[in-house]
Amino acid sequence: MTAARIEYLADHPDAAPVLAGWFAREWGRGSPRSAELYAAQLSAYAHRDRLPICLVGLLDTEPVATASLKLREIEYSETADYWIGWVCVREDMRGRGFGRAIVEAAEVEAAARSLSPLYLHTPNKEGFYLRLGWRTLGTTTADGGPSTVMVKEVGGRVPGAM
Repeated sequence: MTAARIEYLADHPDAAPVLAGWFAREWGRGSPRSAELYAAQLSAYAHRDRLPICLVGLLDTEPVATASLKLREIEYSETADYWIGWVCVREDMRGRGFGRAIVEAAEVEAAARSLSPLYLHTPNKEGFYLRLGWRTLGTTTADGGPSTVMVKEVGGRVPGAM
């Protein structure tokens, strides 16, 4: 696999409409979210120095993966402050390690900013995150359907573990 360069969306604003199209295809079915709405939301993620932050994996100049760090993506618990979300890999690039690379880059970014523990929710990718060292906490309803909530201490300690 050729490694993707992981950079900030803030440095590649032209990638936002591409990512928004992915999001609309991946999560927009049956919801009022369109590519235009996602693109508008992504404009608020074009930061390097504060949350929310969107990372983009690039091969040459082409986006192949993305993940974002967010504050309180969903209301799950009083202590669930820092979230990774909008993890997506371009359909024709899946299964090549780009998902692992973008998630690990987001974890490093979070650790560098002391954003830990990290939480996420996923409707159908629990196994992927378990392989990356995430731990299942429970389930919730998010975006109108069931979703698994997971956690990872990017500093090494998992909440609730001894």
